[in-house]
Amino acid sequence: MTRLVVEVGFGSTLSTPAASITWTDITQYVDINSAAVTISRGAQDEQSETQMGSASLTLDNSTGRFTAGLASGAYYPNVKKNVPCRIRVISTAKNLLPNPSFESGVTAWISSDTPTRATSTTHVQHGTQAMLITWGAVASQTMTSPLIQGLNIGSRYTFSAYVWVPTGDAPVRLTVADVTTGSQNTVFDAFQRLTVSWTATSTTHQVRVGAIGTPVAGDVVWVDAGQIEEASSATTFDSDGPQDHERIYGGVNAWPTTWKGLYSTAAITISDVFKPLAKPSLQTMLTEEVLLDDPLGYYPLTEPSDSTSAGDLSGTTAGPLSTVAIGSGGELAFAASDAGPDGQGALTLTPATISNGKFLTGDLGGDFESSSSAAFVFAECWFSTTTVSRVIFGLTSTDNRYQLVFSLSVGGLLTIESTNTGAALTSSSPATGNLANGTQHHFVYDEEAQLVWVDGVSYTVGVDIVSRLRLLTVGAFTNSRLWSGSISHLALYAPGPSGDITQYTGHYTTGTTGHVGETAATRASRIASYVGATVTAVGSAFSGIASQAALGSSPLQHLQEVAQTEGGVLLAARDSAGLILQSRDLRYNPTAAISLAHPDTDTDSVAFDDDDQKLCNIVIGSRPGGATQRVINQASRDTYGPYEKQLTLLKTTDAELVDAAQWTVNRFADPPPEMRQLPLEAYTLPLATYRALLDADVSTVFGVTGLPAQAPASATTVTVEGYSETIKNRQHLINFRVSRTDTATVWVLNDSTYSVLGTSSRLAY
Repeated sequence: MTRLVVEVGFGSTLSTPAASITWTDITQYVDINSAAVTISRGAQDEQSETQMGSASLTLDNSTGRFTAGLASGAYYPNVKKNVPCRIRVISTAKNLLPNPSFESGVTAWISSDTPTRATSTTHVQHGTQAMLITWGAVASQTMTSPLIQGLNIGSRYTFSAYVWVPTGDAPVRLTVADVTTGSQNTVFDAFQRLTVSWTATSTTHQVRVGAIGTPVAGDVVWVDAGQIEEASSATTFDSDGPQDHERIYGGVNAWPTTWKGLYSTAAITISDVFKPLAKPSLQTMLTEEVLLDDPLGYYPLTEPSDSTSAGDLSGTTAGPLSTVAIGSGGELAFAASDAGPDGQGALTLTPATISNGKFLTGDLGGDFESSSSAAFVFAECWFSTTTVSRVIFGLTSTDNRYQLVFSLSVGGLLTIESTNTGAALTSSSPATGNLANGTQHHFVYDEEAQLVWVDGVSYTVGVDIVSRLRLLTVGAFTNSRLWSGSISHLALYAPGPSGDITQYTGHYTTGTTGHVGETAATRASRIASYVGATVTAVGSAFSGIASQAALGSSPLQHLQEVAQTEGGVLLAARDSAGLILQSRDLRYNPTAAISLAHPDTDTDSVAFDDDDQKLCNIVIGSRPGGATQRVINQASRDTYGPYEKQLTLLKTTDAELVDAAQWTVNRFADPPPEMRQLPLEAYTLPLATYRALLDADVSTVFGVTGLPAQAPASATTVTVEGYSETIKNRQHLINFRVSRTDTATVWVLNDSTYSVLGTSSRLAY
């Protein structure tokens, strides 16, 4: 039986982990009689991108509990846009008590006062273990079940359980929390089934096992074979408890309040995590990696060419850097096309002499000053020059007592200089080699470990530990040693003792390689991390991905680029605000997870199509930095004419691009007749089948048998691409959007099914 559960995480956001949210069950206010809950998920077909998942439902707002801003509302002030919401369906034969035989443990049960609970095999009514409750010497002790959901208000329910109480120990009874209490046991030293019945006043209730009177400390009871059923009395125990099936997890877009006469409703829509992922625009990969590590000051120095100042992107109180001119002559410019590690330009300084020119300076603010006093300082920067004996940047306290300077020595060695007394600077120049060679270099300074990492290699240094740093000067220090060259991505951190240096040194790889060649799964996780999302990879063979160093579009767009290059599928998770990336090999030669007979679909909408909607016999393929190539299926072109598709993928080699193009034309040069929709009245199907349908998702494979004689064949196998569903009272219609599975069959050496010449000789990539 279909039992709907709708919960809202009032007071939380989509970035809050699902397990940390306090969920409020609002199922009783959902209209599934005159209205319905509708949900959509997945793609239209295997050639389309996954679309944002959504749901719509109508809520009873007669008390104003769902009116945003209404102070008297039950959920005020947390009725807010984008608050998390999840929709589940509970399937059960009859028993609504989770884990009814305690085979999965007893941790979900909650004790009041002093009783404890544990699993025990001493006295068992069903299965292999029971719940053993040990009472304390306190009156009115109870052990309470987890929340029972999916109840129908006004229906009669019965809670039953078998109890085994030793002679002389406190008798027990069953209760329904805040509703009613049953009779105590009359049998000792043997199992006795107790019951209590009630009429549901909410879609959720909790039940309890309670001791009578005040037990003696150490009194016990074994409880087993619990059952909650929609009935006025207990029936035969069913050990198959309820199963949860997540349908969608997302944020509420808005809380509209409407009226029909004086009756108020709130018709809300929910969007999955694709919605927030489609909104922000990412900056370069290097910038996003730096921001991910929470700098206290971050100056990419990639402003437009007409800028005269530089801004902080850390989001802290670090102030802007302004241009200062000393002496006469010299130039300061931004956006030099050949400067910077990620092609986004950089600050370029060209002084007239070592003491005549321009540089930047600014106040990092009180927060940075406090942090640099309470924790060790970490600093990083990119630079390029051909001039030695110049300063990259320097940090000082307002009274100049504390100073920290990064420069190149007369031999072009990276040099760290510092003082904590205001006296002469102590310097250290590790053997980095001459860095004034006109190429991009990167360094990270670790004050705690007294190490500096230059281009990924660590060197030991020995300088004074500083504090109270606040003033930043870029390209000079004390109006001298003016820098000649480029500077970019200057970041300052104060993570405290034992800061993980690898999170900063890893930026060197980002800046120099853009992580070219990392797998699609790794790249997807990297991009998602920039906005606090997570990706679960499903499958085994993930392709390498070319550079996305520039980024610049929404996280969702870049994630879809990865999925398209992989030839896989990007999905929003149904149980959290996470993402799922399926690899393309997940669909190679699959077996059907569910078998359905055509008459059991109980709809009149099953159809077969044979058209040119998916036909493709020419692919023009391209990749960043690679060749543009053309792949043709000549036989299809001769028969149907040209059907061309442009394919731009982030492949790392031209050969991989050709493989992807050939895979496309081999699959779709002449698409055979196929079923594209599989609508099912799932509510009428047997429980096992219904549960399998609820667990089905994108890429699940169905076998459909018993097709009418007019069908191309008596049976077919289809792959789910997406679905829409409608949930009403005693109705659950699911319309699966499907594609023909055998277009993804591939050749397997010496396999009786998949190495048959001419029928299954398609090579996968």
